[in-house]
Amino acid sequence: MLVGREVERDLVEGFILGQVGDQPVLVVRGEPGVGKTAVLDMAADIAASHGLRVLRAVAHEYEADLKFGALNQLLDPLSSGIDELGAAHRQALSVIMGLESGAMPSQLIAGAATLALLRAAAGQGAALLMIVDDVQWLDLSSTMALSYAARRWTGIDMRMLVAVRAESDDGFTRSGFRVHDLTPLDDSNSDALLLAAYPALTARVRRRLRLDARGNPLALLELPAAFEDSSSPANMPALLPLTDRLQRLFADRLTGLPEGTRRMLLFVILAGAENSMTLEDCALTPEGLADLPPAERAGVVRANPRTGRLEFRHPLIRSAVIEQSTSAERRQVHRILAEAFAREPERRAWHLGQAAFGPDDEIAASLEVLSQKMIHHGDSRRATAAMLRAAELSTSDADRARRTARAAYLGTLITGDLADTSRLLLDANRTELRETPSLEAAVAAASQILNDEGDATTANRLLLATIRVHDRDIGAGEDTMIEALHTLLYVGFYSGRPELWDDISDVLERAESRPTDTLWLLHNTFVNPVEATQGALRQLTDALDGLRFSADPLRIVRVATAAAYVDRVGLARESLWRVIADGRRGGAVAKAIEALFLIAQADFFESDWDQLIELTNEGLQLCTEFGYTLLAGPGRFLRALVDAVRGDIDAADLAAEELLLWAAPRRLVTYAGYSSHIRCLSALGRSSFDEAYRRAAAVNSPGGFPRYTPHALWLVLDLTEAAARSGRMVEARAHAEAAVEAGVSGLSPRLLMLTKAALALVDPHDWHSLFEDALSTPDSDRWAFDRARIELLYGERLRRERESAAARAHLTTAAQVFEQLRAVPLLERTRSELRVTGDPAPAEIRGSTLTPQEQTVAELAASGLTNKEIAERLFLSARTVSTHLHRVFPKLGITTRSALRDAMSRQPG
Repeated sequence: MLVGREVERDLVEGFILGQVGDQPVLVVRGEPGVGKTAVLDMAADIAASHGLRVLRAVAHEYEADLKFGALNQLLDPLSSGIDELGAAHRQALSVIMGLESGAMPSQLIAGAATLALLRAAAGQGAALLMIVDDVQWLDLSSTMALSYAARRWTGIDMRMLVAVRAESDDGFTRSGFRVHDLTPLDDSNSDALLLAAYPALTARVRRRLRLDARGNPLALLELPAAFEDSSSPANMPALLPLTDRLQRLFADRLTGLPEGTRRMLLFVILAGAENSMTLEDCALTPEGLADLPPAERAGVVRANPRTGRLEFRHPLIRSAVIEQSTSAERRQVHRILAEAFAREPERRAWHLGQAAFGPDDEIAASLEVLSQKMIHHGDSRRATAAMLRAAELSTSDADRARRTARAAYLGTLITGDLADTSRLLLDANRTELRETPSLEAAVAAASQILNDEGDATTANRLLLATIRVHDRDIGAGEDTMIEALHTLLYVGFYSGRPELWDDISDVLERAESRPTDTLWLLHNTFVNPVEATQGALRQLTDALDGLRFSADPLRIVRVATAAAYVDRVGLARESLWRVIADGRRGGAVAKAIEALFLIAQADFFESDWDQLIELTNEGLQLCTEFGYTLLAGPGRFLRALVDAVRGDIDAADLAAEELLLWAAPRRLVTYAGYSSHIRCLSALGRSSFDEAYRRAAAVNSPGGFPRYTPHALWLVLDLTEAAARSGRMVEARAHAEAAVEAGVSGLSPRLLMLTKAALALVDPHDWHSLFEDALSTPDSDRWAFDRARIELLYGERLRRERESAAARAHLTTAAQVFEQLRAVPLLERTRSELRVTGDPAPAEIRGSTLTPQEQTVAELAASGLTNKEIAERLFLSARTVSTHLHRVFPKLGITTRSALRDAMSRQPG
């Protein structure tokens, strides 16, 4: 079964069996290497399985001028039937087949003789399928004979399938026969093909291969074999080498190009200009412009149909240009480019690095500076490459080791090369053994330990010990020390343990960072956001506003992270989407994961839960592919929150349990808090207030907001409600008043709304006005779920005070929002309250009838099948099945999967 060719399989099978009309010929057209021959092989197998006789021929370029050469090859298996034909046809085919000498027959006689032989073969009982490959090289005589026969074999059970290269001027396409364009594979199928052929390839290497192959199956299968270490991104050259087979496909286009054209193309590629400039822009001289037409005529470049500007036809043609040049030619071009970019230090440093023949400390130092600038400019892939090249050009072991370790850190922190960190660190340690520990190596090792294993304790010890050795550099603003401090800050956040935080805070406070530095912004948020002054919040807002002009994925993600607990992530949406787009192109993958979860967090509070599910699915898939175990935690937490409020209790509880089991042995307090938050929200929906209180209190004891627990801000209303409804009014009042005293309401409008609602829950006198104040918070509609919860709490209080009419109004509004969000448990709680108020028509779910698809999914789920098993049976995705069930539950008036069987038994039919 060919990967990604389901459409072609159905088309070919229908064509062979005569299910697509009276089409005598089907032309499969596509670029070299796209899989035309594989489709023909599949057709032959299908035909054989249906009892058809298959005749095959392959046209060859060197036989293109050989008259009837391909026809001879195709009809050879039928040669024993020639003697049964009439004299004229027997004579013609005997000459064509080389069985006797004589003058070649005319095209008319040759076509008629071919048709007669095919009729005789088909008359023997077996249908025929003729397959001709590489028709672009088919000799004209064979083309005309076969076309003649194809137009006249009506009434014969016979088909002909041919394959031709795109843009070839072949006779079958000109004759008007049906053409099917074979397109490249999409990313998903390209990845599946790579995994099937090379299961050991890392996700990042596969991503790079997909980028260069651009869906070409032959390139996907051949490229990994063209270089020695296909598992390490660090060992992958900028332009991948081609195998002999790929050379024949892509380099043949360069054959015969004038020397000036080849040289111009080499300049364009090595300058990297084709990524940001058009080819015309690179050919500034009249001679350069004159070199373009030969490349276009040869199919090396072509006009973009959208812009009309010239571009390379396929990325691998660039590799072919490089491979047809010598190393001396490439170094010479880089030297010329370095001189040309004398006024652009960054580009000059890059080209000097590529032109260098041996170690050179001056160039290595320039590349190290260039690497850091590339990170800030958003070019993370080349930043790592520049640092590795700097290490290669270093003359001293100390510099080589330091730069190699720095490259390892960049891979872990930004580009997603976590799996390659150990090898680079081992290389660095082999290069140099010294008594003073390397800060670069410590940062790289700590980042790997934290991200891969989640061992915050070891990462903390390693970083603190090394930073203390380099204590004099703490406030110097040196890049590596800044990254060490940031890593230490994240260690403190994920651990959430005061005993670690005390030492960390001491080091961070001595860093003397400016108020606009990400280190300072993150420290304020992580240590205790309620201590943030209005001035600090303004600094954060200004920093978020400044992200519009930043391409630095590190700064974008760090500033957005600082905004997470004070509800300002939305101000960084546009910038975070840029980071995600770069990660999808294979750039800053690690930062893209964090950006996906940051936007998903904002989506949770703004009730865009369907997008949240899409983003967390993508982020969790990247975490799995690249081995970022720690980074997966926030994504799993956010997805489980949606499961909890939508009533998928089993999924929410499983996620909470797995987070806790992973966090407990590593003593990751923050992850344990995620688990408690999920279970608290789930219990509130089920009105299990005692359990909800215990879960919320596990994150933050009522009556205060301690340092190092920023997550407590997200549980202000949850903890107060759970305490009040479980009979702990003293604790509930203490917590609501503590939120006011701590200044929680001043951090964001959403927290202001929640704080007022918490006060309303515990106030015996002014609860009415406090609820009204909470609901009148400006822009409160942005937080639809939180607002609906307040409407529910207000309605419940009004109902208890026997204000039934007012209660119904608020409860009905809450029910409508919960219905839209598919928040089934809270919807059921609201409907129950409405019934108590005497509402004759409680908030029933609109459109309660199940659709046929929902009916089928519900029946299978009721039978005990899992979502994955249902998806496989119905040819759906597991996510689609989950969506159907989320819609089914409220329509059936149930909240758990275990109730599905009884509910379905009550359905009509």
